[in-house]
Amino acid sequence: MSELVTTEFMLFLYAIRFGIWMAFLYDILRIFRRIVGHNSLALAAEDFLYWLAVGIRMFLMLYQYNNGRLRFYIILGAAIGILLYTSSISIIFVGFCSAFITKTKRRACQAAEKAAGRVKSKTEKILERPVRVLAAKGYAFRRIIGGKLKHFGRYLKKKLTVFLKMIKLILCKQ
Repeated sequence: MSELVTTEFMLFLYAIRFGIWMAFLYDILRIFRRIVGHNSLALAAEDFLYWLAVGIRMFLMLYQYNNGRLRFYIILGAAIGILLYTSSISIIFVGFCSAFITKTKRRACQAAEKAAGRVKSKTEKILERPVRVLAAKGYAFRRIIGGKLKHFGRYLKKKLTVFLKMIKLILCKQ
């Protein structure tokens, strides 16, 4: 075989590898989309950035190996790589990864909710006795403090509840 045919065949194999790479990157994008909710503007921006990166990489490949000349066999090689990847690994890979990450996320949210509940109950338990003791001191103490302690306890409880809800919302956003 001549050196020219060998070089073009290697470029064809490189184009097949490039097609597999393109499909794999798009699968990563698909997994991300399954895990995190998107609106149409975010989808359009992600697709634009993906195709921009793929186009730049394709141009660089053509420039580096073929002096910028577009050949049909390069496009055919990329299409073959995409078809090979999507027909063999893609469905299993996307399904497995998104299910695994979703289950892991759900378990982390459950653990965070459980820990937040424990913190809330322990905080209430710690604050329960001082509030009860101070409330039992009666009228004289309330005159001195002016009912501020009772309001402070309610205020603290509300702030803790808001804080715990914020943590749940951040960790378990779905």
